[in-house]
Amino acid sequence: MRRFLWGLALMVASVAAEKPKVPPLHHLVDIRVPDSMQVDPALPLPADRKLTCPVCHGIKDIDKKDFDKVDKDDPNFLRGGPYRDLTRFCFRCHDQESHQRPNIHAMLDDKGGIRKDHCLYCHEKAPERDRRYRLEEVKLRAPPDKLCWGCHLKTPHLNALEHQVKPSKKVKKQRKTFLRDHPEAILPLTSDGRVTCITCHTPHPPGVIRKDLPAAHQVAGAKVEKGPVYGDSPWEKTLAEDKGARLAELSRKYGRPLTFRYRQIRKEALLRLPAKDGQLCGACHVFDQ
Repeated sequence: MRRFLWGLALMVASVAAEKPKVPPLHHLVDIRVPDSMQVDPALPLPADRKLTCPVCHGIKDIDKKDFDKVDKDDPNFLRGGPYRDLTRFCFRCHDQESHQRPNIHAMLDDKGGIRKDHCLYCHEKAPERDRRYRLEEVKLRAPPDKLCWGCHLKTPHLNALEHQVKPSKKVKKQRKTFLRDHPEAILPLTSDGRVTCITCHTPHPPGVIRKDLPAAHQVAGAKVEKGPVYGDSPWEKTLAEDKGARLAELSRKYGRPLTFRYRQIRKEALLRLPAKDGQLCGACHVFDQ
């Protein structure tokens, strides 16, 4: 029995040694693609519909190489590449419509009722829409300064990370004065007093929280289903020229043309105060005329 187990261990070790290493979240391989899945005819899926490395990858003998030794910058690393958006490659097999990420901030159904399944992405339990809560009472699934990163980038816009600090004495004084003069609004901080995403942004569109509560106060602008609306700006050419040299350098570095177009915001969404006219910034900062 001992000899049998030793021999079995050697066989497993031998197979493991021959099999190339792939990342932990690598797509499944050596499986049969379902007949219901419409695979792009340009991908070399064999007649038995078995998914192997060469179906997606065009590099020769890629299935015999460890992942860390493969040139990921090779245009044919993914067939038909390079891809600026990797999901475009995924949709060569997977149905794009059924794999769209839900907009969890669109929290009202057609009748104005709460879509509680959307609440539970962030909350352990859906809060009552008519009750006034303190931030620590709403039972979030993660700390408020980390929760948004579950879906959003850490730097979704300019100076996002730079804002996530404890306010200076000057900023604290201005924020306190603003909230005293505007009790209809809130600008919440984390438990240790730092600015975070929900200081400026509200995660709930109009109608989710009772409208007379401060947590409901927000810009009445764009629809949350579509996001902010932008329009042409007289500064577009000036800013494009200013960024020209930097964009040219990045284009050479990444091997594809990168362009910049400055557009002016027309309608805002999910902001506690208007930003396009400076009200949001002015709630915490004092600017010289």
